[in-house]
Order: sequence, then C-alpha cells, then structure tokens
Amino acid sequence: MKGSKAWWLGLLTGAAAVAVAPVVIRAPKPALNLPRDIRTLDEALGDCLASGQDGWDLVDYATRLVNEKFTRYSVWHLWENSGLAFANSRGFSEQYNLALARILAGLGYEVHAVHARHVRFDPERPGSAPWRDGHTWLKVGYQGETRDVCASRAQHRAGQVSFTAQSATKPVRFWTGAAVRLGLAGPVGYEVWKSLLDRRPVPRWVFRGFHDRG
Repeated sequence: MKGSKAWWLGLLTGAAAVAVAPVVIRAPKPALNLPRDIRTLDEALGDCLASGQDGWDLVDYATRLVNEKFTRYSVWHLWENSGLAFANSRGFSEQYNLALARILAGLGYEVHAVHARHVRFDPERPGSAPWRDGHTWLKVGYQGETRDVCASRAQHRAGQVSFTAQSATKPVRFWTGAAVRLGLAGPVGYEVWKSLLDRRPVPRWVFRGFHDRG
C-alpha cells in the first residue's frame, strides 16, 4: 500500500513538473528600465534619500520611481518576490506596491499594505469602460494622516488614486501573497499552455506593457 501511494505521488509530482516547466521556460525575459541607473531596492532607497524631498513629496517621488522602473505588468512571473520583481522591472500589484512599501518603510514612513478582491479602476480614455479586479496597494501614514498610495499609474499621488474598492479592504498578511498566487497559478498556466498550442500571444491580463492601458 505504501509503495502504491509513493508511486502515485511520484506520478502526480512528475505530471505537475511537466505542466509547469513550459510556463516557466516560456516566461519573457526582463525588459529593464534603469532610471538614474537604479537596479535594486537599496539603490532606490539611496536615490530617495538623496533627492532632497520630504513629507508627502518624498512619498510621491518614491511612487513615481517605482512606476517608472516597471516596464511590464505581469502575473506570469508569480515566483518573484517584490525585490526581484523591482530588479527585473515587471510584476503585478502585490509585487510593485510591496517594493514601494519597502522603500517607504526604509524612509521612515508608517506603511501598511492592504488588499481588496474587487476594485474599480477609472477609465483613462473617454468612452472606455472601467475595469474591475483584485488589487494590493498601500496605506501610508505621516504626521497623523493616512493616505492611499499606489504605483500603478504615473499620475497617482498620495491620497489621489484612480480606483475605489468594491469589496472589503483587508490588511495584507504573510499568507495573502501565497493565496493570491495559488488563485492565479491555474488560470495563468492554462492561458500560457493555450497560447503555446494556438501559437498566439497570451492575454493582456497575463502580460503586457506596464504603461499600456489600451
């Protein structure tokens, strides 16, 4: 019986590896952007400290830096943490906003990451429809005031973001990232395999230009 269970476990593990391998192998290579030759979060923190900004202006400076650093929106590279995602200039809301959180915390701000299963983003072009999806962003405190902060848009400023939560806003816990990734892994894997078999690009919700909202 034990041998049978081990055989089935080995078979399932092998099948999972075969299914996952093409997803990882086909993942696009980094398309780096190096504003002021910044490559890592430590270098970003140093740049912010040297900027001469303070208060909410410094928060906005750091937010713009992260927005500029990212060139690709991607839920394809789910295995990357926020530091690696920042270095590789790609990721989704948890990756780029947790990278921003680490910078802001290093600057001495009170930072709390939050997540909502459904948010509504305002359209950026007249006549286009808003879109709804899960999202992670930051609550940043300074001198007794707390503002929403998010690096998803170049025009965002502390307290001025282009989305509203449509479901309960909850703090990000250590298991939140794992839960989000587990929820995305199946659909992302399916779309990557489908694109491979159909010989077409993956859908834009999986991978696109970070600043491409069209």
